[in-house]
Amino acid sequence: MKKALLVIDVQNEYFTGKLKVTYPTNSLDNILKVMDYAKENNMVIIIIQHTAISGDTFIRNSNEWQIHPRILEKPYDYLIEKTKPSSFHETNLEEILKKENITGVIVSGYMTQMCCDTTAREAFHKGYHVEFLSDATGTIDVNNEVGTVSSEELHKVTLITQSLKFSNVISSDEWMKLNS
Repeated sequence: MKKALLVIDVQNEYFTGKLKVTYPTNSLDNILKVMDYAKENNMVIIIIQHTAISGDTFIRNSNEWQIHPRILEKPYDYLIEKTKPSSFHETNLEEILKKENITGVIVSGYMTQMCCDTTAREAFHKGYHVEFLSDATGTIDVNNEVGTVSSEELHKVTLITQSLKFSNVISSDEWMKLNS
């Protein structure tokens, strides 16, 4: 099975902007680690960058919109820009996956319950084998008119839901052992 590592929305917005990722605390280090492993094992690495159509986050060309500098220090094969939670929506992701003969995707990045979850579900529906990295994804505390949930609870619930049908949920270390 030929695989591609998706590095979804690892942008400054989650570090210096309004949406600071709080759980798991080591998610960035794990993303960097799996990027190294993917490159060493000849996997395709696709960085995905979110751009807002409206609102006050992910504003094109702002500092917060930029990919985290530590991600850009790593080798990668493609950079895709998206405007919706799914990395497939109105992007060339599927075209790239087909061109590269990819049959499996590895999901890493932010946020667990939004762009990672949506991309993983759509990948599953399109017939890809999906591995969802439990410690190389992350999220924030959420408080809105519907309720309040901690980043840890939100992350855990999303992983549980992913594991029911859509993805093989696995830690970075387990994933690297499985692919060695």
